[in-house]
Amino acid sequence: MNNMNKYISILVLAVIFSGCHKISDNNPTPTTPTTDNSAGSYAVKFDIADQSVVTTVKHDTLYLTFHETATLLVNPTDYQKASALHLKEDFSKSGLTVYDYKVLNEDKVYRYNSVDDNMNNNPPFITATTVTVDGTKFTKLVVKRDFIFYKAYKLAQLATEAQNNVTAVTTDKISFSTYYYYDKKNTTPVVTTAALVYSKGN
Repeated sequence: MNNMNKYISILVLAVIFSGCHKISDNNPTPTTPTTDNSAGSYAVKFDIADQSVVTTVKHDTLYLTFHETATLLVNPTDYQKASALHLKEDFSKSGLTVYDYKVLNEDKVYRYNSVDDNMNNNPPFITATTVTVDGTKFTKLVVKRDFIFYKAYKLAQLATEAQNNVTAVTTDKISFSTYYYYDKKNTTPVVTTAALVYSKGN
């Protein structure tokens, strides 16, 4: 009987120690977050100023050229490791949604009513440099593209009236969002907004 009690005691202790090991595996000691930019955080910082939209009238058509200028600061390691970096424009809080538009792709061919938001496919419109901010190195990406919105009217006078109405608007905004595609999933988008400033061109 004594031998049986000893055997049972050993089994109980084995189960207890085994259970403690499993708990430790499922709840590892948290690592201290790093603020070193080289470690990779997949964060993106925007630097967006007011965006220019230049309007012109040719014959019976109103053209509104949106000169996109977006600056992004990204971690160099993230930028190299990620499969893609995306930049999307949202015009829903502006009057531009009522127009058709065209934009050049990397082959200098116009796409109509759609734009490739994968920055891998837009090298002609991106300038990349290395900058240092508070002792940390970043890759600075400046994206410059022209979206040409347009609408034909029955008369040139109507196009001119529409131009006057557009240039009087001071409340339109555009939203930008950016995110990485990495390890077969998208990172959480970073979003910012900017004012649209309309003017008359030649």
